[in-house]
Amino acid sequence: METLFWQRLHGGSTHLPIVLLPLSVMLDFVASRSREEVLRRAFHVAGFATAVVAALGGSAAVAAGVGMSHGQLLGSGVEKLHHLYVWPAFGLSLGLVTWRLLRRERISQRGLRVYLAGMTMASGLMMGAGYWGGELLLHANLESSGASANALTDAASVARGHDLFLMNCAHCHGDDAHGTEEGPDLTTFRKSDTRIASIVKNGIKGEMPRFGQKLTDENLRLLTLFLHSVNRAAR
Repeated sequence: METLFWQRLHGGSTHLPIVLLPLSVMLDFVASRSREEVLRRAFHVAGFATAVVAALGGSAAVAAGVGMSHGQLLGSGVEKLHHLYVWPAFGLSLGLVTWRLLRRERISQRGLRVYLAGMTMASGLMMGAGYWGGELLLHANLESSGASANALTDAASVARGHDLFLMNCAHCHGDDAHGTEEGPDLTTFRKSDTRIASIVKNGIKGEMPRFGQKLTDENLRLLTLFLHSVNRAAR
């Protein structure tokens, strides 16, 4: 439940700094180029308000990200690349917004240029963080899809193994491998793949016929998968 909360908070807040930081830079840039005082002031107010919302959204996204990663500030792989952009972008934007908030109206033209340059850099870093965040999600989805595909493949292989079992073994061991009067219960037959293949190939003298001439190695692999599946189900 806690993990789900962090995921939803991160997903909802992470777009704010990615979108609003560049917008705030654009508004302040337009303000700096405007010759009309009222218009210039309005654009500066809008630019700063947008930057404040971006910083608040970034704070929520960072807090949620730390919660999702259980306190890991860097991580590894794609997650590390994402964080290498996040931390400088967040620190720079938060620092500049705080500085502007403290300075209020007492910002020189040179100070404003420095602010705009810093926020432009923060915007670029934040977009880089957004890119690697998308890659992180893509990798997670691919891994999930791969796991699902493997599970489906295993299920199909077990089903094929069951078909082979029904054709070759069920008359002695029962359709569900629980055994009959002619053959033992195989749901408790826990042997290695090699041992199972050897028994099926060579049989057991006086008890079980050989299937080495009838079944291929692939058939034996599928049969083994089926036997392992009924072993797990019986535990």
